[in-house]
Amino acid sequence: RDIRCLVTDISYLDPQEGIRFRGKTIPETFAALPKADGSKYPTVESFWYFLLTGDVPTQAQVDEVVAEWKTRQEVPQYVFDAIRALPRESHPMVMLSVGILALQKDSKFAGFYNSGKFNKMTAWESVYEDASDIVARIPIIAAFIYNLKFRGDKQIAIDPKLDMGANFAHMIGQSEEYKDVARMYFILHSDHESGNVSAHTTHLVHSALSDPYYAYSAGLNGLAGPLHGLANQEVLDWTMKFQEKYCKGVEPTKELVTKALWDTLNAGQVIPGYGHAVLRKTDPRYMSQREFCHNTP
Repeated sequence: RDIRCLVTDISYLDPQEGIRFRGKTIPETFAALPKADGSKYPTVESFWYFLLTGDVPTQAQVDEVVAEWKTRQEVPQYVFDAIRALPRESHPMVMLSVGILALQKDSKFAGFYNSGKFNKMTAWESVYEDASDIVARIPIIAAFIYNLKFRGDKQIAIDPKLDMGANFAHMIGQSEEYKDVARMYFILHSDHESGNVSAHTTHLVHSALSDPYYAYSAGLNGLAGPLHGLANQEVLDWTMKFQEKYCKGVEPTKELVTKALWDTLNAGQVIPGYGHAVLRKTDPRYMSQREFCHNTP
């Protein structure tokens, strides 16, 4: 804590205001970006342009990114076959990491390195190509895994008319309202300053000139830890166990919550949480999701 291990221009974590993307708070970011058709929320594609350039895109520029990702989002069948070959009880993060690694043979960075013409001054171009392919394809792979694990392997095809967030909601069989949930959630968790486990890991692995597929898979493996991304699952698990043990159909009280917290601590266990450790106020990412829930019928 308090040691800067990487420097980034993309986002900054303010202890009072939470994450800032290119200098903008979360509410400012949502307000500034062009909105999805018929929605109050921007598309992930508009946010991608904003993160990479620092400029708020025009609708025409957003449309270009949407169209480009459509050409990149097709996932080869062997990737799905590799995931399906895993034990069905495997954790979704194992499946996602394997899915990303299965794509590695298509790495443009690895191809450039092996071409005999490798040049560090232009290598960023093939890194960008790989990163763009990964970003466009990962929701398709994630939707496949969700359906495989939790919907009896009932797969839904890509809808070529939809933006990334809306298409993900469509592919996992969710409601119309969930399209905005996906857009919001992807944006809120898209960048995380530079010092977290995943960001640090991907930079470290790629510093060995491992291609972005190796690096991103490694970042996912770090994200799977309970002190990082798995904390979201741990919070839900703790809450469900709390309801089962203490509530038994009654409304939770302050006294019940206090008892549950102390019982957890006295048992030598950690109370799981989500958010940034450096924050001194409620995480604004949580507040954005809470506001969405209050404003959605």
